[in-house]
Amino acid sequence: MKENKLIAEFMGLPLVPCNIGTEDGAVTEGYQHPKVNSPCTIDGLQYKYSWDWLMPVVAKCHEENSKAIRLEIGHRNMYGANISIVYEAVVEFINQYNKTK
Repeated sequence: MKENKLIAEFMGLPLVPCNIGTEDGAVTEGYQHPKVNSPCTIDGLQYKYSWDWLMPVVAKCHEENSKAIRLEIGHRNMYGANISIVYEAVVEFINQYNKTK
């Protein structure tokens, strides 16, 4: 998932060596996320499925919002929003943010 990689880089997660077997073979580099003790592959990052993982990203997006990029969650208030809607909005925000850097 290229979106997970985008988020991991935005959050500054360190790349660390690892040896994880996947369907596509062995992965020798992964991201160290503070919520887990072992490295995660891109597919193992849980931003799309866990509010605990996604909300710190939303918070960082709001911190970076001073650069006049707006984080929109469709026409909905973020409270009560579906996690996939928030995830998509975060990915869009990061893409816009990266264009301004």
